[in-house]
Amino acid sequence: MNQIDFSALSGTVAVLAFGVNLIVQLTKEHVELPTKLWTLIVSATLCIVCLFAGVHSGKLGADLTSGALALAGSFVVAYVAMYGFDTLSDLWKRFLKGENINDNN
Repeated sequence: MNQIDFSALSGTVAVLAFGVNLIVQLTKEHVELPTKLWTLIVSATLCIVCLFAGVHSGKLGADLTSGALALAGSFVVAYVAMYGFDTLSDLWKRFLKGENINDNN
């Protein structure tokens, strides 16, 4: 059984979320969809493109399971892209103000 490298997996999610966030921020004024829906679409597209790149390079196998996992992973990437930056920004602002970051207010 293959072992999962969680550091590579979390790094991949972070890089994909950054890419999704960048694409969405640059294109959301030109797209007539709600921003969260657009984020989901961009995330799914980017994850499928990365799957094709992995299959083309020979690192991944081309089967139904890989496609399903890429789509499932796109929801994780979209969630991190939508809410991760806001959470990080809020924590950074609270840190600069000297507030206790453990408060949930």
